Amino acid sequence: MLSHEFVAATYSQVAENMPDRSQLRPGDRIRLLAVPKADLLQREQEIRDAAPYAGWTADTIERILAQDPVVVIARVDEYGQPWFDYDLETESGAIEEHTIAIMDDESWEYCSRLTD
Repeated sequence: MLSHEFVAATYSQVAENMPDRSQLRPGDRIRLLAVPKADLLQREQEIRDAAPYAGWTADTIERILAQDPVVVIARVDEYGQPWFDYDLETESGAIEEHTIAIMDDESWEYCSRLTD
């Protein structure tokens, strides 16, 4: 059985290493690791509801992950929400411009600040 001290120390170490989107600033580079769970659930619901453009956000993030998952935080809005811009190349070579907010702390990791 694990001691209380070991569990507390392990939890503290994990919490220290967890990303925190509220700490992101313009110029921070992050690596997207996965589509956020909320976007996956939203896609499932939109498909069930036969919504137009069902799953558009999750699909877009999957395409970003496939092309280049490292993004730069462009701005933080008045509510503290960090945003990045992404020029996504389509199969035909056209460029789609996207602006996406970081909404969770589980689907990305910190890389560096651009000025580092």
